[in-house]
Amino acid sequence: MKALDDLTYGAECALRGMKVFFTRPRLWPYALPPLLVVLLLYAGILSALIFWAASGLREWLAGISFPGWLSWLQTVLDWCMSFFFWIVVPLILLYFIGTFYEMFGNMLFDILVDAFEKKEYPEHPGAEQSYARTLRLTAGYILLTIVSYLIYFLLFWIPVIGFLFRGAICGRSYLHDSAVRQGFHVSALRKQVAKNRMFVLGFGIIARFAEAIPFLIPGLVIGGSILYHTRILNTEDPVTRKRLSE
Repeated sequence: MKALDDLTYGAECALRGMKVFFTRPRLWPYALPPLLVVLLLYAGILSALIFWAASGLREWLAGISFPGWLSWLQTVLDWCMSFFFWIVVPLILLYFIGTFYEMFGNMLFDILVDAFEKKEYPEHPGAEQSYARTLRLTAGYILLTIVSYLIYFLLFWIPVIGFLFRGAICGRSYLHDSAVRQGFHVSALRKQVAKNRMFVLGFGIIARFAEAIPFLIPGLVIGGSILYHTRILNTEDPVTRKRLSE
């Protein structure tokens, strides 16, 4: 039952984070700029594909002379090209929109977490560390994420294992900002997560589906902060926390 309770609490943190974000307008400015960047990027990509690439391919296709008995092939190719540019390409872009939003929003999400935690968890002040150390810690978490996804690509075809592993990666990734703010390096967070696997997995399962909608990602960032400060960080006593951050 404890495992189920932990799993449920992790999922609740994801939902709480989204509720907090949407009910606190002061947090919205941290999420809007990257969203606008992504929308402008997508508008540029779609415009280039539809008004430049598609028209060029149509002209090229119209210039091909098929034998009479293959004239139907030109119509088929035209339909296939239309399907690709109007259906396939937008679906591909839609699938990756959350990834692009996170990529452009990461820096502002760090500021979002800092602003939220200073007000919500003043008892857990951030570590006093140089900008260079913050960059090193961030680079370590980026490398951890890359390695984790490389492993996932070997496991995703195994239905249950792949799903759970992907959820665990997703859940842990939303703890990175809080861990960096506390001055914890990768090995420290991995130890913390190892003690709280079901919390992280419960959060990750919800986040795995919610992050497909960019508007929900800032809420997940807040939810990761809530989980980190209410469960994961509290598992370390002050002496251990100091040692792990060194």
